[in-house]
Amino acid sequence: MVDALSYSVTVPDREYFDRNIPCRTACPIHTECGRYVQAIGISKDEEAYLLARAPNPFAYVLGRICAHPCEDNCRRGKIDEPIAICALKRFATDRHNLGTGHDPARKKLPPPTRRGKSIAIVGAGVCGLTCAHDLALLGYKVDVYESAPVPGGMLYLGIPQFRLPREIIKMEVDNILAMGVTLHTRVTMGRDISFADLRSKNDAVLLATGLNKGRELNIPGAHLAGVYNGIDFLINVNLGFEIELGKRVVVVGGGNVAIDVARAAVRLVQESVESSAGDDDAKSLQPAIDAARLAMRSGAEHVDMVSLESRAQMPAWKGEVDEAEQEGITVDNGWGPKEIVGENGVITGLKVRRCLTVFDENGRFNPAFSDEEKIIPCDSVILAIGQQADLSFLSGEEGVQVTPRGILKIDENLMTTAPGVFAGGDVAFGPRVLVEAVANGHRAARSIHVYLSGKTAKTVLSRFRMMPDWKMPRGFLTTPRQKMPVLAANRRIGIAEVELGFDEDQGRAEGLRCLKCQVNTIFDGSKCILCAGCVDVCPESCLRLVDLTQLSGDGRYEALIQNRYGVAAAELKAGQAGAIIKNEEKCIRCGLCADRCPTGAISMEALEQQEREVFE
Repeated sequence: MVDALSYSVTVPDREYFDRNIPCRTACPIHTECGRYVQAIGISKDEEAYLLARAPNPFAYVLGRICAHPCEDNCRRGKIDEPIAICALKRFATDRHNLGTGHDPARKKLPPPTRRGKSIAIVGAGVCGLTCAHDLALLGYKVDVYESAPVPGGMLYLGIPQFRLPREIIKMEVDNILAMGVTLHTRVTMGRDISFADLRSKNDAVLLATGLNKGRELNIPGAHLAGVYNGIDFLINVNLGFEIELGKRVVVVGGGNVAIDVARAAVRLVQESVESSAGDDDAKSLQPAIDAARLAMRSGAEHVDMVSLESRAQMPAWKGEVDEAEQEGITVDNGWGPKEIVGENGVITGLKVRRCLTVFDENGRFNPAFSDEEKIIPCDSVILAIGQQADLSFLSGEEGVQVTPRGILKIDENLMTTAPGVFAGGDVAFGPRVLVEAVANGHRAARSIHVYLSGKTAKTVLSRFRMMPDWKMPRGFLTTPRQKMPVLAANRRIGIAEVELGFDEDQGRAEGLRCLKCQVNTIFDGSKCILCAGCVDVCPESCLRLVDLTQLSGDGRYEALIQNRYGVAAAELKAGQAGAIIKNEEKCIRCGLCADRCPTGAISMEALEQQEREVFE
């Protein structure tokens, strides 16, 4: 519960009102989620796009595959279901002509003043490219080095096409490269260029290599033919190389990577990298195209997923698990692999045992098993049990320390233990969602700029705007969450995108469900006569009238009472002073309290904030 003394607001408590917009607060890049949702509801699509794009150079991508922590915190979820914020981001970007590039206003900006300093970024994933985007805007010379034949990192190599079309990735990357960023593909640190050379040729380096290796499973039979690593499997699938799985496949793991592996395994695809590359790219990618051209991937007839966790404990997103089951994948919860069984060096099955608990009493990963066992017949096993960093390019002489977790040690500014060498994304923090990688990229660019003798100054301008004729949309409270249209299960073959996006009516209806959390009921204590009319009319019972003596000892209000009356609540007499307490979580911004108030003590006001950061 979020309570507040609401008898008056003279100087807004910014932190408090920020918490009242939980979607924005939960977003690692502080996207104005509510505002673009509301813009869609009233058909202001260009405004919605610009709001979604402003903090996010990967708005198109994240409109499809974001983990959407904003939705997990959406206040509408306290009433029925949260707003489909991620789907509405896709709605906004889908309506923006891909050929026009990103933010139209960005094209009108004058070219940045060149600073005469260069930065090398190792890894062309989300974090690295976001950092490159920001540094290019600041006028730095930026070179990005990628060991794969294509940029995008795990967007391209780890996420199947049926979830993220390759033309979306290409468009996002091309927009960043068009800002003057130089991309070098097929360049592997430690083989094609040494880390020492990279440092000597640049003023700063960002390591954003991600977690591009899958973890191994040390059980009998792990050496048999037909055992694949989940990350390697996805990389080969997404580059178009042929993989023979056989008719029956078992995928070990319960996370989103395991789901992607299982869903990729059931698809029969004939494609090549050429399908996602333009003419210019085709030349640079010719070796990969030749190797992958018309590569055939034979989909399995039956795919089992074996997960230690119960269905409720699975780290994979529920929607993704549901989609997998609709595609015929069997999800076997509560089982752990014991042995990969085979004959003559070839897999015949996976022996599993019943998992009783995954974590111990201290919350640490420590599975406990019973004696119950079974063998799942299969032709291949794909292990999707976690990821780790490949830091083989570090010889140990660079001064870059690695933590016991196998990731890079960094300080609060993302600098490693080597001066001028920064790290961000999964290689610095461990597995994280993509929107956090965007946030890391922004943070890394800012830190690199400051390190190179730059300066930044950030200000936040806040004001309340009166909403005198405030009305919520008709039927906003009874409109259900819109269901994402999907491709029929019997048509999910190959690279066809499964989620189809909201149509016009769905997008507008979903946008109008927003509770408009930036609009607040502002109380003027000098006008309030404590008649309790607002309390009586509130349909959600989120207001209550109390005597201040009832708040004695409640630390949330002591400072406010002291400032207002000059004494603590315990020193007040019963009946001497009262207050209206509001539960912000329950408020639906209907405005009935403001309409009912006989003295005009309550007004509906929108908190408008503008963040400005000046880089010198």
